[in-house]
Amino acid sequence: MCDKLNLKLPQISFDSNLVELIMQLEVLRNQIAPLEINPRLFTQVKEIFHMIESLQSARIEGNRTTISDYVTYKFEENKEFENIKEIENIEIAINYVNTCFDEDKEFKISNKFLKELHYLITKGLKNEGSNESGSYRTCYVKINKAIHTPPNPTAVPGFMQELIEWINKDDKMQMQLLKVAIAHHCFTWIHPFDNGNGRMSRILTYSMLRQYGFDMAYLLNSTAVFCIDRNKYFEMLQVADENTDESKAIWCEYVLSGLHKEMSKVSKLMNKQFFAERIVMPAINKALELHFINNDYKKVLELALNKTEGIVKSKDVQGALPEKTPRQINLLITKMVELGLLQRTEPNARTYVINLICKDLTRGIIETLYREQFISVEE
Repeated sequence: MCDKLNLKLPQISFDSNLVELIMQLEVLRNQIAPLEINPRLFTQVKEIFHMIESLQSARIEGNRTTISDYVTYKFEENKEFENIKEIENIEIAINYVNTCFDEDKEFKISNKFLKELHYLITKGLKNEGSNESGSYRTCYVKINKAIHTPPNPTAVPGFMQELIEWINKDDKMQMQLLKVAIAHHCFTWIHPFDNGNGRMSRILTYSMLRQYGFDMAYLLNSTAVFCIDRNKYFEMLQVADENTDESKAIWCEYVLSGLHKEMSKVSKLMNKQFFAERIVMPAINKALELHFINNDYKKVLELALNKTEGIVKSKDVQGALPEKTPRQINLLITKMVELGLLQRTEPNARTYVINLICKDLTRGIIETLYREQFISVEE
């Protein structure tokens, strides 16, 4: 057995598809600066994307929970099912990644960080949990649908230290995307944990994009790169196992093609008009059609969506509903806050913003994201 990893980037010709992909992704990396949609709505959309990414990551491993099941759980808090808990754990782990990189701009991936993430994704689970939660494995493991046998457990700490040092080594920007792809495969090859390695490899990909400065990673569903065709994903991992220049280039092109597709979607989503007209308003109309909301609620939501700062006050609502008295307006707003359709901008404030993370709107948002091909999981 080898005692060192072959952490070398593939040699590629200047006119290859892979070089073109890297150039296109670098353009997208530097293009995302202006955020047209309201920052509060951006945060809500980010939460919905991470909900979907968590669902997709679990589904790669065989979890059959539907979007409908999970959205219902989110608002009814039925925590009896392990499938639901597995997805929730992935969400918690992604939020932890964001907290680490948001609070420390110099944050680096480490052994401690990866072990903490593993603890979060396996916590409280039986079938998809771990006997060594938050620790590298001390046992031998096998990988389903793979010819490769992961290395002896005694080799894992050394391999992981080598991988982490390589991830954190300063390299030219154009090399970073290749490192994201190679590190994903290398992590699955090591299989450092007794369970949860698939989920962890996809969170590692997300973490590396954050570390390497891809700001759009907030809305990037990196899991979608691997989840659209599970069999293709496993097939490409086996190609990468060949560990040749050619096989590494094929794997990198597979990963970077998926990232390019996802980043292009995110760039489109940042357009304020597109976001309002093609994503949110159809969800509001759907809620009205299903009698989750009434016409008054719809007018207030539409008003909040179209305000420059996304913030509404009682007098704004009075202008949209002139037939109502100030008392009726206050009662209407209070009820919308209780239903979760509006949020106060601050505790006890009398200014409000639309809330997309509520039982009456979230499923509709997900439906429009699916229809506009931003996500790939159906109901």
